[in-house]
Amino acid sequence: MEDFDIRKDEAKTDAHAPRTDATAQPTEGKETEHVEALDEKLAEMTGRWKRALAEAENARKRAELARVEGRDHGVALAIEALAPGFDALALGIEAARSGPDAKDERVAQHLEGLERIRACFETAMKALGVRIIAPGDAGFDPAHHEAIDTRVEDGVEAGRVLVLHRPGYAIGQRLIRPARVTVSAAPERQEG
Repeated sequence: MEDFDIRKDEAKTDAHAPRTDATAQPTEGKETEHVEALDEKLAEMTGRWKRALAEAENARKRAELARVEGRDHGVALAIEALAPGFDALALGIEAARSGPDAKDERVAQHLEGLERIRACFETAMKALGVRIIAPGDAGFDPAHHEAIDTRVEDGVEAGRVLVLHRPGYAIGQRLIRPARVTVSAAPERQEG
């Protein structure tokens, strides 16, 4: 029995001792190579995942930009189509205000109704993001104004908007139509 106990103790010692035989080292080398291969594969997959995530975000941004541009284009087309009616409404209001019957109660009621219609148009345009370009005593801006006439005005520096003939419209950075204006000019120098 003693012989059995000695072998049992040797077996316990051998189990806890590091293996030094020829078969232990190649297994550890293979495991290290396998771990390194897995690390490389993980790094590759992580890189692919990051690129795919960036591409998806870029695609989302492009789609959002296209949606906004498409919406703005549609609004611009609608405003272009409705602008002549809005212009006619403004001319009708101005004519009713300055006409000989402006004090008549019925004309005043019609004028009030026309003003409400114009206010509704303006509110709707603001809700759509449309800016009305109606310069009053502002500097002439060729990017937003179309000068259809010039005239010299005493006491007014050159390049100021004197008269608004027709308002313009813009949405975002897009000009739908320029405002038509008369601009002050510098007095002509007399040679003498």
